[in-house]
Amino acid sequence: MNGDVPDHREIWETVNRLRMDVSELKGMLTMHFKDGEHHHPPCKAAADVQKTMLSAVGAAVLALMAAVGTMILEFLRR
Repeated sequence: MNGDVPDHREIWETVNRLRMDVSELKGMLTMHFKDGEHHHPPCKAAADVQKTMLSAVGAAVLALMAAVGTMILEFLRR
């Protein structure tokens, strides 16, 4: 890296490394959560990832419900 500004080659290498990491994670999750495959029930690492994803989805749904409720109250107030 030349200072704080990466060149195109470094950016390309980083993007490819990240694509490989995401691909590996996708393969792990697919393997661990398919019915009748590998670990049943899933191992601790895969179960922890699943819990984190479900928590994030739950938080997103609650935030969406709060936003919709706020919009409805604003429309009713006018």
